[in-house]
Amino acid sequence: MKRNEFIVILTKRLNEQNVGDIDEIIAEYEAHFAYKLADGYTEEEIAIKLGDPDELACQFVAVERPKKHDIGRGLLVTGLVFADFFTGLFFILLAAWTMVIIGFAFASAAIGVAYLIELNPYGILPPMPYWVGAVFAASLLALAVLSLAGSLYFGLYVKQLLKAYGRFHHNRLAVSAGKPVLPSLRAYPKLKPRENRLFRKVVLGSLTIFALCFVLGYIVASITAGTPGFWHAWNWFV
Repeated sequence: MKRNEFIVILTKRLNEQNVGDIDEIIAEYEAHFAYKLADGYTEEEIAIKLGDPDELACQFVAVERPKKHDIGRGLLVTGLVFADFFTGLFFILLAAWTMVIIGFAFASAAIGVAYLIELNPYGILPPMPYWVGAVFAASLLALAVLSLAGSLYFGLYVKQLLKAYGRFHHNRLAVSAGKPVLPSLRAYPKLKPRENRLFRKVVLGSLTIFALCFVLGYIVASITAGTPGFWHAWNWFV
């Protein structure tokens, strides 16, 4: 069964059953198809994995929850509360790490610009000849771009991971209440092909420039100072 046929049948059955939030449900299945297609699955394989759309539609019909589930649901909710607490701390740490990467990127860019314009407030930057500083500045600016790209992807990863956990949370409660579950979400972000190509170019380009300029800067600094330990010749740690 193709995606369009699956969605049409599911939409029709949901309407026949007078299910609420049909647009949201269909959007979830559309997104699931898109994710799996990006992973290399065919539309037929995805449809088979999801199951019969007629049966799926019936699962969304509101039913009375049996009393026997009350105790189990209470235990589940209690467990999810504890899980949410520790998961929340985990996401806070991930968000903090993202901010650290962003801060590192801006710091690298600021130092690189400072060397280019020969700005050294309060003498906090290690002294070196301008042409040496310019090479290292190019390396630092490339590192800043690389770090920003990394922080962007990491931020998208945290966002997608949070959405995936939210879906897991929703589905566990739905199962305990005898309600239908929605398709699970992947834990990592999926970029569009064009965005993915651009991201790769930026990462590979900035990484290459950083590595080349760093090595070149070391060579130029060593030749200029007359020693591989140029930091000693220029009294960086005095």
